[in-house]
Amino acid sequence: MDNEIKNALYEKGANIVHFVDISSLSLNQTQGFTKAIVLCVALSKEFILAIRDDVQTNRDEFVDKEHQTNELADWLAEYIRQKGYRAYSQSEQSIEKNGNYDEKTRSSRLPHKTIARLAGLGFIGKNNLLIIKDYGCAFSMCTVLTDAPILAEAHPPISSKCGQCDVCKTVCPGHAIYGNEWSESGSRDAVVDVFKCICPLKCMINCPHTLKYALQAE
Repeated sequence: MDNEIKNALYEKGANIVHFVDISSLSLNQTQGFTKAIVLCVALSKEFILAIRDDVQTNRDEFVDKEHQTNELADWLAEYIRQKGYRAYSQSEQSIEKNGNYDEKTRSSRLPHKTIARLAGLGFIGKNNLLIIKDYGCAFSMCTVLTDAPILAEAHPPISSKCGQCDVCKTVCPGHAIYGNEWSESGSRDAVVDVFKCICPLKCMINCPHTLKYALQAE
């Protein structure tokens, strides 16, 4: 079943698929599920460089990729259920419908980033985005919780590697980023003011890890 799921998601446009053991998380977060599948779809290099250079471009690519990952998660959950197992899509529509998103605090019960960190995918940067080796933070991500018989693993969380870099803070037009490194014992609110974020993508696109991906030769 592992290969079936991965091959199907890759064929549908996913760039990264990981099976994650989430049994170490609280029951309130996991809703009784012990495994999760995290999937990512990367933004194109052309889009990243166009936003960086303030070139007129189709800014809908980011929105389109968000829709794509949400649709993939919904499709995957249904696919697993048809196989006879439980599955819960954490797409935006699903978590809102099921009361797992708090609009007042703009937070979800089990963030995709929490699962992705357990997958060993990357670390959370000063921009409060997950930063991974292959794409920086220029990707969309969604997750599915399940009890399907997949080989799921958990990895030690990767600590922040931002160091002295505060590019994201400098370029943020909403002044939402404080320039503090994310830590296990800290909180999201110590890193970013989500209510000031106007989402022009500057902190994502100008991250050195993102530009490393965008500028590397094919």
